[in-house]
Amino acid sequence: MSSVTGPDEDLSLLRAHEPVVRYTAGELFLPTAVEPYVAHAALWEVERASGPRCLVPAGELTIERLVEQARARPEADLSLRFVDSPLDHKAYRAWRARPDRPAFRSGGRFTQVGLLARVIDAPFRLTLVLRGRVPGGLAAAAERAYRRHLDPDHHPYYGRVVREAGYVALQYWFFYAMNDWRSSFGGANDHEADWEQVTVYLAAPPEGGLRPAWVAFSAHDEVGDDLRRRWDDPDLVRAGDHPVVFAGAGSHSGAFVAGDYVTAVDPPGALQGVFRVLRAIARVLTPWSRGEVARGVGIPFVDYARGDGEGVGEGQARAWSPVLIDDSTPWARHFAGLWGLDTRDRFGGERAPAGPRYERDGTVRRSWSDPLGWAGLQKVPLSPAESASLLGERIAEIDRALPDLDADIARHRQGLRRLTAELGSLHDRDGMAALAAERQVRVVEEERAMGALVARRTALATERAAHEDTLARPPAVAPPQAHLRHKALPAGQVTDARPRLLRGWSTVSTPLLLIAAAFLLVDHRLGVVAGITLFVVVFLTIEAVARGRLISFALSLLVVAIGGLLGVAVVQGVLGRWELVLASLLGVAAGAVLVANLRDLRRG
Repeated sequence: MSSVTGPDEDLSLLRAHEPVVRYTAGELFLPTAVEPYVAHAALWEVERASGPRCLVPAGELTIERLVEQARARPEADLSLRFVDSPLDHKAYRAWRARPDRPAFRSGGRFTQVGLLARVIDAPFRLTLVLRGRVPGGLAAAAERAYRRHLDPDHHPYYGRVVREAGYVALQYWFFYAMNDWRSSFGGANDHEADWEQVTVYLAAPPEGGLRPAWVAFSAHDEVGDDLRRRWDDPDLVRAGDHPVVFAGAGSHSGAFVAGDYVTAVDPPGALQGVFRVLRAIARVLTPWSRGEVARGVGIPFVDYARGDGEGVGEGQARAWSPVLIDDSTPWARHFAGLWGLDTRDRFGGERAPAGPRYERDGTVRRSWSDPLGWAGLQKVPLSPAESASLLGERIAEIDRALPDLDADIARHRQGLRRLTAELGSLHDRDGMAALAAERQVRVVEEERAMGALVARRTALATERAAHEDTLARPPAVAPPQAHLRHKALPAGQVTDARPRLLRGWSTVSTPLLLIAAAFLLVDHRLGVVAGITLFVVVFLTIEAVARGRLISFALSLLVVAIGGLLGVAVVQGVLGRWELVLASLLGVAAGAVLVANLRDLRRG
């Protein structure tokens, strides 16, 4: 990997393509500078024997002293702490009631997901009590400190330029004093400090020129190819040569399309199998839930990346102040600790992040060490001309291999014919049976080897012809999104629901379900199976009515009932009760007719 060539050239490239970041109305934290943050923070060390201890108190730390401490303790577990203590309950209520508080309307997180997701969410929230978590009121205290000490009108990005393999990667790192996704926007986590990035990839093909080719945003669940979009992607919003990023409210995760995103947080590995079974059942019984989380088995949350709030960059009211960094920048290279409160959360979600160069465990981030591989670009040719050149190299390689294969085929053919001649000579001769059998085995082996050689030559010749045809008639350029395995898009609006009923029901359904479970444990008059069945049907019926999907739910319920009746028919058939078998089959027939009629009614 080659380094940058000069600060002036790098700064010009960064300014020419610096992104526009659009925030959601209600966002409390915008990109800020690291120096005043460090000056207001304390430096802590966690020791195995004695626990956390303060190395440098707040007000006495500088960037230079932070680097000195990190270099003096290369193996130490270091972290910054921006807020000494969260607001108490009274101060927190006053903070929330302040007249200048930014307004935010979620529309109801639970209206975006089904009943199963809401049930799963309850134990997840309870785990926060047992895990290391950011204390309540800390985000409010961080917002106060951010306004008082960090110049909320100054917005730097930390720009880095990497030249490698014909690409120029322009990295834009944004530092935030707080991720308040959970406390302010109902998301998965809170943590002090946040580092996010955008990378613009300029292609410098062999034929010359420098042009923007790809852009990648750091995002929750996206990896590899799914991180990036081509410069001509219709989903990529641009302000001239500046890509537009829609930042998640509180999470600051980057999105290409403005909207509300349902994202999943994976449960602990031991529970993932259980979640898969529950989701399979939910897909059968709740038709509205089949697309609510496209991937994974996680606990769903909504990331609000609406772009209807403030913006920074080209054409926005707020402007960027670029700062160049690279591998020699002392604070980026030497401080591998966390940039905020270390909660020791075993799941990691509530721990502060490390800096732009490091992961939390001290290893170098892939996006820093391998910006091309991080976005799946190591394998992507720079231009059609480079693709043609690479195909020409492959054709030349095949041309060198074919004569050798032809010679090998000729030698094997000659040897195989000699073996066949020898076998014919030995056949039916006294005392030669064992030798003839050995020759027969060798004939079979050599014939198999000969077939493999011919197949190899045929494959190479066919491949060569395909490459020649491609060079003679170059194919059309692949669509901009052909590389995507998962295309992150905002959740669709619940247009067929009854909004007020759904909002109210999504709020009370989980507590009511837990109360119903408690009732079944205490009162056994209904019986466990009958009671569970009754409550599930009642709750899902209300959910279906609230979502305007009663007919779909009725169809799903009938399908399940038909399956149950078929199961009863099979069991009773085995037991010899023909009356019950016939009754079950008649019930199946009735259910099938009703399903067909309901489908016709639904279409009408």
